[in-house]
Amino acid sequence: RRDFLSSERVELPNWLPSPLFFVSSPESPMSRVLHGIHLSDTHIGPSDDFEVRGACPRKRLDRMVNAILDLDFEPDFIMHTGDVVNDPDPDAYAVAKDALAPLIERFPFYAGPGNHDDSDMMKDALPMSGKTPLVTDAGRLAYRFDLPGFRGFVLDANVPAPEEPHGELPENQLVALEGELHNGDDTPFAVFVHYEPFEIHSAWIDEYLPIRNGEALHELLRNQPPGRVRGVFFGHLHRSVQLYRDGILYSGISSPVCEFTAGVHDEKIGWNADCPVVFHHLSFSSTGTVIKACTAS
Repeated sequence: RRDFLSSERVELPNWLPSPLFFVSSPESPMSRVLHGIHLSDTHIGPSDDFEVRGACPRKRLDRMVNAILDLDFEPDFIMHTGDVVNDPDPDAYAVAKDALAPLIERFPFYAGPGNHDDSDMMKDALPMSGKTPLVTDAGRLAYRFDLPGFRGFVLDANVPAPEEPHGELPENQLVALEGELHNGDDTPFAVFVHYEPFEIHSAWIDEYLPIRNGEALHELLRNQPPGRVRGVFFGHLHRSVQLYRDGILYSGISSPVCEFTAGVHDEKIGWNADCPVVFHHLSFSSTGTVIKACTAS
């Protein structure tokens, strides 16, 4: 479970944006553009100098936090899609809380659990903004959060004591999500979950990492009115990947700690710790979704 055009010189900020993806949607009842930050798989350890595959997660996360604070706008929310820590340990969550504090104290902050997390420890350690639980199961962290003209759903697809690092969505979370989506409200929304819902045509990843019942989630979403679903956002793959299926955007983000390979015929994954420290800037408007990749220097 744990292994896997001016001549004038200007000073650049400590983040560099690049357009990554845009999906247009029919007009929806959003009064303004909402801006969010998506990060994932920070793999913090129990000490500031802890290393994973030759990289120091705390130093990488500090760079990311500083870059987010240096942005030329105020994010409406921050979303961490899991593997906050490398192993579910109180000391590791204490380090993570300290590293994330400048974001938690300044912006609405949300997080969902990954396969390296413990949902209860995460709830206790990381202060999150206002949210409504989707289920009341012990050991689960699944909820809804509301922003002006927009809604987010955070799902918990962790498998108890897994032998493999895949995910599976409990039936009661799917039922709860279906109820939320059929309550007569057409508010645009996004889904956040740690695991990728589908195969990405990479042998090892496709065998071991996806949500086993990702098709069930997709069926709920593809039956929504056009443009209402603003995307499904995930981590886990330690690399950026975009899927577009039945009019729905699925967007994955890399880890700041190391990037996995994703060869078509990979029998096992390789990794590269000399990777960019990347977070995604998500923009939701009445006409669609824009994703920009930002690299912390």
